[in-house]
Amino acid sequence: MENLLKKAGAMTAHLDLFQNMLHLRGLLQLAAHMEERGDRVTMVSAENITLIGSGMDSAAVIQTSKGAVIAAESAYSVLRGLKGHDASEYAVTREELGALNTRAVAELEGSDAMRAFGETLARIGVPSGAAPVTAPAAAPATTETPSERPSRTRRGAEEAQGESPAA
Repeated sequence: MENLLKKAGAMTAHLDLFQNMLHLRGLLQLAAHMEERGDRVTMVSAENITLIGSGMDSAAVIQTSKGAVIAAESAYSVLRGLKGHDASEYAVTREELGALNTRAVAELEGSDAMRAFGETLARIGVPSGAAPVTAPAAAPATTETPSERPSRTRRGAEEAQGESPAA
């Protein structure tokens, strides 16, 4: 258990990276929510997200039909960084959100923060390009124990939901 705690502690140096990835994922979820609702444009300020389509809804926090929560403050902060200029409010289409996210992921993959994260993984013994966890070979099923579902990686679960990972 102590070894596991040390490995978890090594990850704390990368909290900013994880937070950035979480906020980028929020923008993807916002784009998917816009598409689901038929919205074409979203106005994002530090206080509100306004969805504009056949109707217009505005709130400080948007909850998608899949349960994702996007806060205006974090969406605004990420958009300010991605757009590269200060504004009191940003207007974006869902296509632009996707393009901004794609660019951000490419920048993130080549970043010093990602390299440092890779070095930490190597230091704690996680091989780079580790193969996804797979289920053991199927054994003959018995009637006494229910069969287990094969495990899926997080990425596989997201793709099954129709969402692309943010990073």
